[in-house]
Amino acid sequence: MQLGFAMLCAGSVRAKNAMDITLTNVVDAVAGSISYYLFGFAFAFGDGTNSNPFIGTTFFALKYIPNTSYDNSYFLYQWAFTIAVAGITSGSIAERT
Repeated sequence: MQLGFAMLCAGSVRAKNAMDITLTNVVDAVAGSISYYLFGFAFAFGDGTNSNPFIGTTFFALKYIPNTSYDNSYFLYQWAFTIAVAGITSGSIAERT
């Protein structure tokens, strides 16, 4: 999916900026992946009933995830949405910054 976003964005800019926007999409995917692994999944799906019902306070860096309710495929499914949002956002501001 990220490759498709990169090609779409590269096709919507001038030739001199195609490499820059492709690199931006790669950096967005890497930074989004690391951020989601360390913090995003925990904030979105961590158990926060004891201290904070608004934001999760467990599962940072996928630590202590129970195998019954969450598995790796669920994490990867949500991760794909996370990096897609970063790719769409960076593509929408191509050649405007």
